[in-house]
Amino acid sequence: SAGILLIYGVQILWLPINGITTLPTNIGQLLTVLFVMVVINAINFVDGLDGLATGIVMICAASFFAFSYLLAVVNGLNRAGAPSLITAIVIGLCLGFLPHNFHPAQIFMGDSGAMFLGLLISASAITLTGQVDASAITEENGGNVLLPLLLPFSILAIPLLDFVMAIVRRVKAGRSPFDADREHLHHRIMRLGLTQQRTTIILYLWTAMFALPTVIAAFTPIWVAFLAGTVIFGVSILLVKFRQEIKI
Repeated sequence: SAGILLIYGVQILWLPINGITTLPTNIGQLLTVLFVMVVINAINFVDGLDGLATGIVMICAASFFAFSYLLAVVNGLNRAGAPSLITAIVIGLCLGFLPHNFHPAQIFMGDSGAMFLGLLISASAITLTGQVDASAITEENGGNVLLPLLLPFSILAIPLLDFVMAIVRRVKAGRSPFDADREHLHHRIMRLGLTQQRTTIILYLWTAMFALPTVIAAFTPIWVAFLAGTVIFGVSILLVKFRQEIKI
Protein backbone atom coordinates (compact mmCIF):
# COMPACT_ATOMS: atom_id res chain seq x y z
CA SER A 1 0.00 0.00 0.00
CA ALA A 2 2.88 2.37 0.76
CA GLY A 3 4.31 1.47 -2.64
CA ILE A 4 1.10 2.68 -4.31
CA LEU A 5 1.55 6.07 -2.65
CA LEU A 6 5.14 6.24 -3.90
CA ILE A 7 4.07 5.37 -7.45
CA TYR A 8 1.72 8.36 -7.42
CA GLY A 9 4.34 10.67 -5.95
CA VAL A 10 3.00 10.81 -2.40
CA GLN A 11 6.11 10.81 -0.24
CA ILE A 12 7.90 12.86 2.38
CA LEU A 13 10.01 15.46 0.56
CA TRP A 14 11.54 17.45 3.40
CA LEU A 15 11.76 17.78 7.15
CA PRO A 16 11.95 21.04 9.16
CA ILE A 17 15.13 20.07 11.04
CA ASN A 18 17.96 22.63 11.39
CA GLY A 19 16.15 24.79 8.89
CA ILE A 20 14.49 23.06 5.96
CA THR A 21 16.17 19.80 4.98
CA THR A 22 15.30 18.51 1.52
CA LEU A 23 15.52 14.74 1.66
CA PRO A 24 17.23 12.54 -0.93
CA THR A 25 14.65 10.53 -2.87
CA ASN A 26 15.60 7.18 -1.33
CA ILE A 27 15.55 8.56 2.22
CA GLY A 28 12.17 10.22 1.62
CA GLN A 29 10.75 6.99 0.23
CA LEU A 30 12.10 4.97 3.17
CA LEU A 31 10.59 7.39 5.70
CA THR A 32 7.30 7.35 3.79
CA VAL A 33 7.08 3.55 3.85
CA LEU A 34 8.00 3.47 7.55
CA PHE A 35 5.45 6.15 8.46
CA VAL A 36 2.66 4.48 6.47
CA MET A 37 3.38 1.06 8.01
CA VAL A 38 3.38 2.49 11.54
CA VAL A 39 0.13 4.44 11.07
CA ILE A 40 -1.66 1.52 9.37
CA ASN A 41 -0.75 -0.82 12.23
CA ALA A 42 -1.51 1.82 14.87
CA ILE A 43 -5.05 2.26 13.53
CA ASN A 44 -5.47 -1.51 13.34
CA PHE A 45 -4.25 -1.91 16.94
CA VAL A 46 -6.69 0.69 18.24
CA ASP A 47 -9.63 -0.99 16.48
CA GLY A 48 -10.64 -2.99 19.54
CA LEU A 49 -14.07 -1.53 20.31
CA ASP A 50 -17.10 -0.81 18.14
CA GLY A 51 -16.63 2.52 16.39
CA LEU A 52 -13.32 3.33 18.08
CA ALA A 53 -11.01 3.36 15.06
CA THR A 54 -13.64 4.97 12.84
CA GLY A 55 -14.25 7.84 15.25
CA ILE A 56 -10.57 8.41 15.99
CA VAL A 57 -9.70 8.52 12.28
CA MET A 58 -12.59 10.93 11.67
CA ILE A 59 -11.30 13.27 14.40
CA CYS A 60 -7.76 13.04 13.02
CA ALA A 61 -8.99 13.72 9.48
CA ALA A 62 -11.07 16.68 10.67
CA SER A 63 -7.98 18.13 12.36
CA PHE A 64 -5.86 17.70 9.24
CA PHE A 65 -8.70 19.22 7.20
CA ALA A 66 -8.96 22.26 9.46
CA PHE A 67 -5.21 22.89 9.25
CA SER A 68 -4.98 22.38 5.48
CA TYR A 69 -8.14 24.41 4.83
CA LEU A 70 -6.84 27.34 6.82
CA LEU A 71 -3.51 27.16 4.99
CA ALA A 72 -5.17 26.88 1.57
CA VAL A 73 -8.13 29.24 1.90
CA VAL A 74 -7.24 31.69 4.65
CA ASN A 75 -3.51 31.94 3.99
CA GLY A 76 -3.46 31.21 0.27
CA LEU A 77 -1.01 28.29 0.33
CA ASN A 78 -2.11 26.53 -2.86
CA ARG A 79 -0.33 23.23 -2.23
CA ALA A 80 -2.50 22.65 0.84
CA GLY A 81 -5.58 22.26 -1.38
CA ALA A 82 -5.03 18.57 -2.16
CA PRO A 83 -4.79 17.55 1.52
CA SER A 84 -8.04 19.43 2.14
CA LEU A 85 -9.78 17.28 -0.46
CA ILE A 86 -8.31 13.98 0.78
CA THR A 87 -9.21 14.65 4.40
CA ALA A 88 -12.73 15.76 3.44
CA ILE A 89 -13.23 12.41 1.70
CA VAL A 90 -11.96 10.53 4.78
CA ILE A 91 -14.33 12.50 7.03
CA GLY A 92 -17.25 11.63 4.74
CA LEU A 93 -16.36 7.94 4.72
CA CYS A 94 -16.12 7.78 8.51
CA LEU A 95 -19.21 9.90 9.11
CA GLY A 96 -21.32 7.62 6.94
CA PHE A 97 -19.94 4.43 8.47
CA LEU A 98 -19.82 5.39 12.17
CA PRO A 99 -23.59 5.20 12.91
CA HIS A 100 -23.53 1.57 11.76
CA ASN A 101 -20.24 0.77 13.50
CA PHE A 102 -20.80 2.37 16.93
CA HIS A 103 -21.76 0.03 19.78
CA PRO A 104 -23.82 -2.07 19.34
CA ALA A 105 -22.30 -2.38 15.87
CA GLN A 106 -24.38 -3.52 12.92
CA ILE A 107 -21.37 -3.60 10.60
CA PHE A 108 -17.83 -4.55 11.60
CA MET A 109 -14.83 -3.00 9.95
CA GLY A 110 -12.27 -5.77 10.41
CA ASP A 111 -8.53 -5.61 9.80
CA SER A 112 -8.89 -4.66 6.15
CA GLY A 113 -11.14 -1.70 6.97
CA ALA A 114 -8.91 -0.45 9.78
CA MET A 115 -5.80 -0.76 7.63
CA PHE A 116 -7.52 1.08 4.76
CA LEU A 117 -8.39 3.94 7.11
CA GLY A 118 -4.78 3.90 8.31
CA LEU A 119 -3.58 4.19 4.71
CA LEU A 120 -5.93 7.11 4.02
CA ILE A 121 -5.00 9.04 7.14
CA SER A 122 -1.26 8.46 6.60
CA ALA A 123 -1.64 9.68 3.00
CA SER A 124 -3.46 12.74 4.34
CA ALA A 125 -0.66 13.45 6.79
CA ILE A 126 2.07 13.05 4.16
CA THR A 127 0.38 15.20 1.52
CA LEU A 128 -0.07 17.96 4.09
CA THR A 129 3.02 17.86 6.27
CA GLY A 130 5.57 16.07 4.10
CA GLN A 131 4.90 17.85 0.81
CA VAL A 132 3.82 21.37 1.77
CA ASP A 133 6.96 23.51 1.96
CA ALA A 134 7.57 24.14 5.65
CA SER A 135 9.33 27.43 4.87
CA ALA A 136 5.99 28.75 3.59
CA ILE A 137 4.47 28.26 7.03
CA THR A 138 5.59 31.28 9.04
CA GLU A 139 4.48 32.90 12.25
CA GLU A 140 2.11 35.05 10.18
CA ASN A 141 0.45 32.34 8.10
CA GLY A 142 0.44 29.10 9.96
CA GLY A 143 2.59 29.08 13.04
CA ASN A 144 6.02 27.74 13.82
CA VAL A 145 8.09 26.04 11.12
CA LEU A 146 8.17 22.84 13.22
CA LEU A 147 4.42 22.40 12.88
CA PRO A 148 4.65 20.20 9.77
CA LEU A 149 6.78 17.79 11.81
CA LEU A 150 4.78 17.97 15.04
CA LEU A 151 1.28 18.04 13.58
CA PRO A 152 0.85 14.38 12.49
CA PHE A 153 2.36 13.02 15.70
CA SER A 154 0.12 15.22 17.83
CA ILE A 155 -3.05 14.49 15.87
CA LEU A 156 -2.30 10.74 15.80
CA ALA A 157 -1.01 10.72 19.40
CA ILE A 158 -3.49 8.21 20.84
CA PRO A 159 -3.14 5.51 18.14
CA LEU A 160 0.65 5.96 18.06
CA LEU A 161 0.92 5.83 21.87
CA ASP A 162 -1.15 2.65 22.01
CA PHE A 163 0.95 1.13 19.20
CA VAL A 164 4.30 1.93 20.84
CA MET A 165 3.12 0.69 24.25
CA ALA A 166 1.90 -2.58 22.69
CA ILE A 167 5.15 -3.19 20.80
CA VAL A 168 7.33 -2.48 23.86
CA ARG A 169 5.10 -4.57 26.14
CA ARG A 170 5.13 -7.61 23.87
CA VAL A 171 8.83 -7.47 23.02
CA LYS A 172 9.74 -7.19 26.72
CA ALA A 173 7.60 -10.28 27.35
CA GLY A 174 9.47 -12.17 24.63
CA ARG A 175 6.44 -12.32 22.36
CA SER A 176 5.81 -11.27 18.79
CA PRO A 177 4.99 -7.54 18.52
CA PHE A 178 1.83 -8.52 16.67
CA ASP A 179 0.50 -11.06 19.19
CA ALA A 180 -2.96 -10.06 20.40
CA ASP A 181 -3.51 -9.18 24.06
CA ARG A 182 -5.98 -7.32 26.24
CA GLU A 183 -3.69 -4.57 27.49
CA HIS A 184 -4.52 -1.86 24.97
CA LEU A 185 -5.60 1.56 26.22
CA HIS A 186 -9.28 0.77 25.67
CA HIS A 187 -8.99 -2.49 27.65
CA ARG A 188 -7.33 -0.69 30.56
CA ILE A 189 -9.98 2.03 30.63
CA MET A 190 -12.80 -0.52 30.58
CA ARG A 191 -11.25 -2.25 33.60
CA LEU A 192 -12.07 0.91 35.55
CA GLY A 193 -15.69 -0.18 35.28
CA LEU A 194 -16.64 1.88 32.23
CA THR A 195 -18.98 0.76 29.48
CA GLN A 196 -17.79 0.21 25.94
CA GLN A 197 -19.62 3.33 24.73
CA ARG A 198 -18.15 5.51 27.48
CA THR A 199 -14.65 4.17 26.89
CA THR A 200 -14.96 4.91 23.18
CA ILE A 201 -16.14 8.47 23.81
CA ILE A 202 -13.31 9.08 26.30
CA LEU A 203 -10.76 8.01 23.69
CA TYR A 204 -12.46 10.28 21.16
CA LEU A 205 -12.01 13.13 23.63
CA TRP A 206 -8.37 12.25 24.28
CA THR A 207 -7.71 12.22 20.54
CA ALA A 208 -9.31 15.65 20.23
CA MET A 209 -7.40 16.83 23.31
CA PHE A 210 -4.10 16.37 21.46
CA ALA A 211 -5.29 17.21 17.94
CA LEU A 212 -7.43 20.31 18.38
CA PRO A 213 -4.99 22.43 20.43
CA THR A 214 -2.21 21.75 17.91
CA VAL A 215 -4.33 23.05 15.06
CA ILE A 216 -5.58 26.00 17.11
CA ALA A 217 -2.04 26.91 18.18
CA ALA A 218 -1.05 27.33 14.53
CA PHE A 219 -3.47 30.20 14.00
CA THR A 220 -4.33 31.66 17.42
CA PRO A 221 -2.53 32.58 20.65
CA ILE A 222 -1.19 29.59 22.57
CA TRP A 223 -3.48 30.23 25.55
CA VAL A 224 -6.52 29.53 23.37
CA ALA A 225 -5.08 26.14 22.44
CA PHE A 226 -4.24 25.40 26.07
CA LEU A 227 -7.76 26.33 27.15
CA ALA A 228 -9.32 24.08 24.50
CA GLY A 229 -7.17 21.12 25.55
CA THR A 230 -7.95 21.70 29.22
CA VAL A 231 -11.70 21.81 28.62
CA ILE A 232 -11.66 18.59 26.59
CA PHE A 233 -9.54 16.83 29.21
CA GLY A 234 -11.90 18.05 31.95
CA VAL A 235 -14.90 16.59 30.15
CA SER A 236 -13.16 13.21 29.83
CA ILE A 237 -12.36 13.21 33.56
CA LEU A 238 -16.00 13.96 34.37
CA LEU A 239 -17.07 10.95 32.30
CA VAL A 240 -14.77 8.76 34.41
CA LYS A 241 -15.52 10.29 37.80
CA PHE A 242 -19.29 10.48 37.39
CA ARG A 243 -19.81 7.24 35.51
CA GLN A 244 -22.87 6.43 37.58
CA GLU A 245 -24.47 9.87 37.35
CA ILE A 246 -23.75 10.53 33.65
CA LYS A 247 -25.36 7.68 31.78
CA ILE A 248 -23.79 6.64 28.46
